[in-house]
Amino acid sequence: MNFSQTASKVAGPVAIIAVGAEVARSNVDGLYQFAALLNLNLAVINLLPLPALDGGSLALIAVEAARGGRKLPLEVEQRIMSSGITLVLLLGMFLIVRDTLNLDFIREML
Repeated sequence: MNFSQTASKVAGPVAIIAVGAEVARSNVDGLYQFAALLNLNLAVINLLPLPALDGGSLALIAVEAARGGRKLPLEVEQRIMSSGITLVLLLGMFLIVRDTLNLDFIREML
């Protein structure tokens, strides 16, 4: 429940690849389990009600249903999705930079 502790455990693509490479070096069975866990994790994240993800589309459909079948104006829907895409891209770039700076050989260079 403590966001500051949980936020430090969030990993981006660079850290996921680093962990996957370490698991692959240890054994192949662990790699299959890691891949399965990663896919399940991505499925759950994709269902979060964030714009630009599938959960965001489901949330917009729920809003439409709550309004009696009337769609949101196209401009409003586009702004919601654009803000979601921007948020996801910024979060991705932040995680890539943070994970890259946390790599061992990068730390040694700095």
